Amino acid sequence: MKSIITFLRQLNDKKIFAIFLSIVILFILIPLLQVLFLSFSSDSVYLKTLSETGLLFEGVLNTLELIFKVGFLSAGIGFILSYIMTFYKIKYHKLINILLILPLGIPVYVAAYTYSNIYFDIPLLETIFRSNFFMNGAVFIYVMFLYPYVYIASKSYLSKYLTEYIESARTLNKSNFSIFFTIILPLSRPVIIGAVLFVIFETLSDFAVVEYYGQLTLSRYINIAWFNQGDIHTASRIAIYILLIMFVLISGERLSRKNKRYSDSNNSSKPYVKDIPSLYGYILSYSFILLVITLSFILPIYQMIQSAILNRSYIDRLDIGELIYNTLLVTIISIILIICVSLVVTAIVNYIRGSKKQVLSSLFVLGYSIPSMVLALGTYLFFIKFDQFIYPYLKTIGINTMLITSSIIIIIFAFFFKFFSIAFSNMMSSYSKVDPSLFESAETLGENKLSTMFRVNIPILRKSIIGISIILFIDMVKELTLVYSLRPFNFKTLSTEVYRYAGNEMIEVAAFPSLIIILLCSLLIIYLEAGKKNGKTRKH
Repeated sequence: MKSIITFLRQLNDKKIFAIFLSIVILFILIPLLQVLFLSFSSDSVYLKTLSETGLLFEGVLNTLELIFKVGFLSAGIGFILSYIMTFYKIKYHKLINILLILPLGIPVYVAAYTYSNIYFDIPLLETIFRSNFFMNGAVFIYVMFLYPYVYIASKSYLSKYLTEYIESARTLNKSNFSIFFTIILPLSRPVIIGAVLFVIFETLSDFAVVEYYGQLTLSRYINIAWFNQGDIHTASRIAIYILLIMFVLISGERLSRKNKRYSDSNNSSKPYVKDIPSLYGYILSYSFILLVITLSFILPIYQMIQSAILNRSYIDRLDIGELIYNTLLVTIISIILIICVSLVVTAIVNYIRGSKKQVLSSLFVLGYSIPSMVLALGTYLFFIKFDQFIYPYLKTIGINTMLITSSIIIIIFAFFFKFFSIAFSNMMSSYSKVDPSLFESAETLGENKLSTMFRVNIPILRKSIIGISIILFIDMVKELTLVYSLRPFNFKTLSTEVYRYAGNEMIEVAAFPSLIIILLCSLLIIYLEAGKKNGKTRKH
């Protein structure tokens, strides 16, 4: 004991920081490393079957087709909407803006189940859902409920950084058509690509939509290999294909940006907003906006409310109190853990200069780019080995269960791996807007780094912490893949019960917990948007 105390006393700030960073980095990389290690094991019978029958190759092609179509269509819809909402006078602008963002409050798997009751009543939708292009509706669901990522990013960029270029072009009598294709679209390309990556991350992380609509993608094959076949070796090998796809996409995005930088300059001027130039343009713009809002929010909400009201008796099958309690339990604990760790990590990283800071920042945002199914697999592989290692010692003190894999602790760790990057990137952005002299002054006055964090950092970042916590809450409440894959036996949340009942064609039972998820997420999205207008919160 004395030796440990002596060792701790000998540690200076730099050594403590180095140890802490090493631990965090190790935990961030654990799921990825576990999948990589297991993927090099011997081939299984199931993997050989998939390879010899060509099903694995078909899964790769289906995955590439899916993300290409979803990425392309979501980019088109999101960017066109952002252009209309930024540069033209739209009646009820604030209301429409919120309605265009609210689809992010509807989990894609909920939308998939809901639309199974809708499209039969609408001939055009039925045609879309039965078409090969839309892959039996899977593409439609992902596009209509993930396009807000592109819309939010593009609108933010267009409203801040292109005003001067556009006004200069107008003084040269350039047409709106010419300005759009020669200035707006080329300059916005890196932003669009970055936002589309978020859409693709979410698409690859989901397995429920492709399962429901019968699409054999790589995430679906991982789910089949892991849960249906009990073959984690094959699941790990298939996960490598997804990671390779993600690596290529991220590398391509980095190359597309090259040395371009986009800063939150306060000197940027507001865009010049004008009337829609023609009656035809007026009708077309409002029709497009109304169509998107109807398909992505009004129709599914109406259907779920109708199902919940008409089938109130089915609510008795659900223990709503338990579902809400379990959902809030893992979510709140995870948020507290992520916020606490990210506060320390961002404070440390901000003291680092040069290329090391960039490398660390890249490592800390790695988690979100790993699809949830791959992340769940890696988390499980690590902690099952950890539990097997400590089990003999726990047994001696009367604990006869796996400590982590049989409890919600594994879900909390998975949430940390997945969503830490959101908190870190947002806090780093908030730090960049704070005058560095504040931190330097604290050090000059004799405050150590720990004291500075509590007395300076946290008070300054308080509003950002609230905004980040809300964003994390929305993402975690919607999350299905991690919770479903890692939950202990008989542990139920809102998302898992929606999946269970809807997957068994009991949509009427799934409607009520779906509405609770949407209500929670939608109210918080509205709060964030209202706060953003008042300068109270930061954007995701």
